[in-house]
Amino acid sequence: MAKLSAYDELTAHKMPADLTPHELFVELDELVTHQHDNVKDLMEWKEKARWIKFEEDVLDASDRWGRPHVASLSFHSLIELRRLLENGAVHVDVDAHNYISLMQAVIDRLTVKQDLPPDLQEYVMEALILRHSHQDGKPRFTRSKSYSNLMGLDSMTRYTKYQHIRGPGKSAVHKNGHLDGQHTAVNISPDDLDNPLIARSSRSYAANLDKERYNMELLKKIPQDAEVASVLVGTLDKLQKPCTVLFRLSQGLMLDHVAEVPLPIRFLFVCVGPPLQNFDYLEIGRSLSTLLSNQKFREAAYKAKIHTDMLTAMNAFLDESIVLPPGDFDRKTLLPIMHMAQKKMNERKAKAAAESQATSGGDEPTPPDDSLSRTGRPFGGLIKDVCRKFPQYISDFKDGINTQVLAAFIFIYFACLSPAITFGGLLAEKTDNYMGASEMLMATGISGIMFSLLGGQPLLIAGFTGPNMVFEEGVYKFSKQLDIDLMPWRLWIGIWIFVIGVILVATEASFLVKYVSRFTQEIFAFLISMIFIYEVFKKLIKVFKTYPLCKDYVDCVSHLPDYTIFTAGTDNLTAAGNSTGETTSEAATKPNTALFTMSITLFTFTLAYLLKGLRNKKVLGRTIRRALGDFGVPFAILVMCLIDFFVRDKVDTQKLNVPADFSVTDPDKRGWLINPLGTEAKPFPVGHMFSAIIPALLASILIYMESLIAGVIVDKKENKLRKGSGFHLDMLVLGFIALINGFLGVPFVCAATVRSVAHTSALTIMSTNHAPGERPKLERIIEQRLSNLLVHLLIMASLFLGAVLQYIPTAVLFGVFLYMGVASLSGIQLWQRMILLITPTKHHPVDVGYVRYVRVRKMHVFTLIQIICVGILWGVKLSPGAMAFPFVLILLVPLRLFLLKHIFSTQELSELDKDDDCKVLIAAEEDDLDFYGTAHMPD
Repeated sequence: MAKLSAYDELTAHKMPADLTPHELFVELDELVTHQHDNVKDLMEWKEKARWIKFEEDVLDASDRWGRPHVASLSFHSLIELRRLLENGAVHVDVDAHNYISLMQAVIDRLTVKQDLPPDLQEYVMEALILRHSHQDGKPRFTRSKSYSNLMGLDSMTRYTKYQHIRGPGKSAVHKNGHLDGQHTAVNISPDDLDNPLIARSSRSYAANLDKERYNMELLKKIPQDAEVASVLVGTLDKLQKPCTVLFRLSQGLMLDHVAEVPLPIRFLFVCVGPPLQNFDYLEIGRSLSTLLSNQKFREAAYKAKIHTDMLTAMNAFLDESIVLPPGDFDRKTLLPIMHMAQKKMNERKAKAAAESQATSGGDEPTPPDDSLSRTGRPFGGLIKDVCRKFPQYISDFKDGINTQVLAAFIFIYFACLSPAITFGGLLAEKTDNYMGASEMLMATGISGIMFSLLGGQPLLIAGFTGPNMVFEEGVYKFSKQLDIDLMPWRLWIGIWIFVIGVILVATEASFLVKYVSRFTQEIFAFLISMIFIYEVFKKLIKVFKTYPLCKDYVDCVSHLPDYTIFTAGTDNLTAAGNSTGETTSEAATKPNTALFTMSITLFTFTLAYLLKGLRNKKVLGRTIRRALGDFGVPFAILVMCLIDFFVRDKVDTQKLNVPADFSVTDPDKRGWLINPLGTEAKPFPVGHMFSAIIPALLASILIYMESLIAGVIVDKKENKLRKGSGFHLDMLVLGFIALINGFLGVPFVCAATVRSVAHTSALTIMSTNHAPGERPKLERIIEQRLSNLLVHLLIMASLFLGAVLQYIPTAVLFGVFLYMGVASLSGIQLWQRMILLITPTKHHPVDVGYVRYVRVRKMHVFTLIQIICVGILWGVKLSPGAMAFPFVLILLVPLRLFLLKHIFSTQELSELDKDDDCKVLIAAEEDDLDFYGTAHMPD
């Protein structure tokens, strides 16, 4: 009976094949020569590249890993690889029990194909069983302590260790133990053959291995149940032509020390041969490695029954590949390759969706539960929200017992405290101290506590925003013009806001937010940004007028006005918070007040803005960069306050006007509780009570629209929220908060978009086992109420920090306002298109939809329409009827829906007004998306 070859023995008793696709770790090893321990020209399999999702190459010059990147392949190597696979190099469902039997099967297949002469079998076998060396410097597949021990080994001893596997044959090993007179084979211990390694697909095997010999950190980044594809390429001088074979094993085979990580090997590719002028073995290995790292090809390779199935998958890969012509190109002159790849991917998804729908018989999948959908019943949406959120109420607190929640609490506290103090300082000047920092802290604290306990979406942060400031200023000016008692009128405004909120909830009006497109949002956001910036420079100009730069300050005193710029109706700086007790004239005689005020403002802005940009720099660690970026504003405030404190004896600056104890900003004008009927001395007229309906309607537009927009952003499907939202419940709670704030005489609040996005980001858990070069994937968001509650309890406690807050210069608050205005521009597409108005067409970014798919003239027309709308809103804001600007703002919705469709085509509007431009994420990038860029709205 004829003796079977090793390959025939392995295939004669096949184990059942596992055709389930797995993730693959692909390792490319090249046969190289090097010198070690004074021994020249030793050969080994040296790791050159690896793939988990992207390619990582070993940098030869520095002998370290390069950056992960998308593999770029030569077209010639792909064609050559396809030719090799066509010639019968593919073999599926091969069984093997150990490394030697697997390599002997490779020899037998090459012999059957007549690629390998019988007299060179031992020569190639000696090469295949050489040691594997990996980039981390830990030797693999070797049993000797040093290379010098290998030189004295008898070649026939090594040969007999695997001779019983392949049967008798002529040895090609030289007597001196060298391959081709120079290269040494590796010593294989007999124990390795007596204990064959059995294939295992779980990681329990890895737990029992010598972890010092493997890259266990890399193993953490590889998906569970992954397998290995080992690609071996190199040159052997004695061969006459390339020898190529691709094995897919029937089951994963755990081979000790062959791969960089302890995972079972499923694919083996060997391509060795003589040096040829137009045949690059390394590039062919890279081509196959890239194919195996491609999801489509990998799935086809696992399911292939014959070699033509792999060829079909390779043809599909070539159809979707992008070929660049030869030439010396500058990177900026190339077409956006990633955009082309994204377009092809979208076409594939659309085709797959159409095929899936056709297969299912045209039945549309059941849409997910839409929190904004109408039930058609009074309070139907509210009832749905309560039924959705009530069973999860206890878990909302249990889930908050988490270390990440604690870190988010610290971060969000400062993120909420900074704007509260900033807006409070400016509001005191806008309302003649009727409301200031104390009232702002009270409003922020009590509103946040109620919203965290009762709100439908506890990830939202209730707080004061720029639009609220514009409204409060308008209400104050309007009441002063008509001689209306401000605080009782505001109370009735709060009452009517609550009534309007109940009506909106009853009619399920939340769905209307779907019609507030990016067109309206960006006009609104750009207007608020401009108001922030305008107010800062307006105040600085006023500072220079009050404290002019003169050579002789004594002569300037007689020309000074009788007021300070910060607090109307006061004759000295002490009333505004200056602890020096000097009069205006005395303070003015100290030089550099205006110059120092401007310096603090600009330095605060610069420091906060630089720290914000540090998030995406390549210095320090990612965690440190994120921490500095997240706490940029509080850190800038602290640094500038310290600088101002140390020079307080030389330069006077205006400080934040806040009482040292638990008190309102100006106790002479009001208290903590407001009487809806006025006072005995001045009763509040009934007509004014009903006149408050008009400003309440306008305030409702702002509060509910901004809150719903914030809710929609947080509730995006990309955030993978499991507990759902509660838009109708949120509206009811915000109306009730407005009622309470009216009785307390504190500012009205809404859901602050940027702070809500920051809160959500702080509670996000990202994947830690992502492949090198791959962006971390969002695993889940900790949906809980505890961080929101604790933040606002601590803000309430900050009311007793008045003695500390009095040291904050108002110039620092100006810098924060400037930062808020400038930083928010980065996320506003309108601002980007305004820049394109003055940018030559050849420099327009072609990787964005509104440039690629919209004619330049139409894009500029759309931008000019938005600029005109901003100008109209700005005019309304500066007019005596500034309080009515929310009504003008809401008119932009029908303008977008009914007028613009006659000017622009459907596709043009889709690109110019879609929620988020299609962004292609480059694998190697680790940039964090800025909160303002996510929100598209300033706070």
